[in-house]
Order: sequence, then structure tokens, then C-alpha cells
Amino acid sequence: MSKGSLYVLVEGNDDERFFNTVLKPRLLQHYRVIKFWKYARERRRRTIKFLRALKDMEAAFIFVRDIDSAPSIGVKKREIGVCYDHMIPESAMAIVVMEIESWYLAGHADKFLDEMGIWFPLPTTDTLTKEEFNRLIPVHMSRIEFMSECLKHFAIERGVVRNASFRYFMQHWLNGEV
Repeated sequence: MSKGSLYVLVEGNDDERFFNTVLKPRLLQHYRVIKFWKYARERRRRTIKFLRALKDMEAAFIFVRDIDSAPSIGVKKREIGVCYDHMIPESAMAIVVMEIESWYLAGHADKFLDEMGIWFPLPTTDTLTKEEFNRLIPVHMSRIEFMSECLKHFAIERGVVRNASFRYFMQHWLNGEV
């Protein structure tokens, strides 16, 4: 039985593109409607008002944030709590390690990476940064084209093996569905 709406608060377009393509079909098995809110484009006060509205509606939501330079997931969750006036319970936070680009590459077969000119094996993408991802983009492609190709060839089964935070997301929000 599906629940009502799920709000996914994402940093920006890259996050929304990934969630829309890879995770939304799975989330729709549990929720009737999935809606996105790009909080990085909004003033913090506006996002806090939005979070209050979600709390008043008792709406389900996931707040997605890259770990960036935080030393641990726990520290990042505390930073988020302080920044958003403790409106986000830790259970609603999804921390992406390192950045969403690491999830884009996590789900690919070595053959696809080889075809894209990425010659080294990627046993894990847990430490992959946005800058490292950008250096992997083939010279004949734009960043958006490369990301779109990554999404076309993404396999959740490989993603959960190559990225621990993606695996945690799948276990926590999708009951380990692969």
C-alpha cells in the first residue's frame, strides 16, 4: 500500500536529476507522489518555513546533503540541524559520501567506464569528489551529457556495492530493494 506524498529536499539540479531517474521509480512503489525542493537555491529562512509546513502536515520528507568537508556523517547531521533550526530529524537526513557525483559513477559496469575513456577500475566511489568526477568527463562531452549517459547505464545492484552511502540510502529508505 502506498503512502501519500514524499518530499525530497535536494541541493540542486544534479541531485534532482539522479533522484528523478534512479530513485523516483522505486520511491513511487511506496508513495503516490514524489515532489522535489531545491533548498540550495532558496534562502535558508524560506526552507525553514517549508520544513515547518511539512511538519504541520506530518508529511514524509528526505533531506539530501553531500558530506563535503565534514569529518563524519554525524558531524554533518549536527551542522544541518543547527543550520535549519533543528527542524530536520536525523532519521530524515540522507548524507551523500562524498558528493552526488560519486553516486552517478557507483552504478556502472567497467565496460561502460572503459567506453567513456575511464581506464582505471573503480572498486568504490566513496571518496570521489565533484572535481575528480569532472576530470573524468570525456573531452567530447559536456558535463550534463556525461551525467545523462551515466544515468542511462546506472544499475542499482552495482551502486550498492560501490558506494556505502548509496547502499545505506537503499537500505534505510527503500528497505534494501535492489
